[in-house]
Amino acid sequence: MAHIQLNFFSDSLRKSTNVLVFIPTTGPDDYLFDKEEQFLLPDKKYQTLYLLHGSYDDYGSWTRNSRIENYAQEKCLAVVMPTVENSAYLDMEYGEKYQTYISKELPEFLSVILPLSTKKEDTFIAGLSMGGGGAFRFAMTFPEKYQAAASLSGALNMKAVDNCAHMDKMPLNYMRAIYGEKEHGEVIDLLETAESEKLPPLYMVCGTEDFILPANETFYEKAKEKEIDVIYEKYSGSHSWEFWDMYIRNVLDWMPLACKMV
Repeated sequence: MAHIQLNFFSDSLRKSTNVLVFIPTTGPDDYLFDKEEQFLLPDKKYQTLYLLHGSYDDYGSWTRNSRIENYAQEKCLAVVMPTVENSAYLDMEYGEKYQTYISKELPEFLSVILPLSTKKEDTFIAGLSMGGGGAFRFAMTFPEKYQAAASLSGALNMKAVDNCAHMDKMPLNYMRAIYGEKEHGEVIDLLETAESEKLPPLYMVCGTEDFILPANETFYEKAKEKEIDVIYEKYSGSHSWEFWDMYIRNVLDWMPLACKMV
């Protein structure tokens, strides 16, 4: 697995930012690699997972706290891990345009300098906590871009998260910076206008001891009412890396990836 850490100036953010990319360097068959030489075949591009971090974290959080590198290598899957600070993956009212950055600028930039596919059938998005909410928001806002989306312990209801004890660590102006004077945006709100036949499949998992479980329960109930294609699984666990490292494998197994170990 090749680790590529990039620092570049983002036009949409108007500042320099970091992103970490994993690219498999060997493969199990001739889908991407020459069988004998194990070099990437000409004109081949990798299926790519955009993997989003949670609040307080950054582009290195998944690599420091999970075995995502090993899991992605097994699937011949490239992984892109950006940094968005505590933006909720939105174009902030008083801050940077992170929704624009993740949905448009970053994939376009990376596809020019790295062998990453931008086709819908090759592009996946997932995340934990704030990143889980972000992954679902991207999938519902830009369904033409993603083949599938997954949320682990997703912050799917920002009002509920704002009112929990977890938020006492946040700067007082956190929500105001994102939303200004407007009502807090909720991923669940997108269900009201979502066209189920246009959405990619969704997968969500949450721990039964997680403070964020009620928001996930509500989202799932409303998604099923809308006949949205969503799988929801609950397991014993809390809002922790132990839980996310274990169940990111479920996410990868669920994704319709073209290259699998045999």
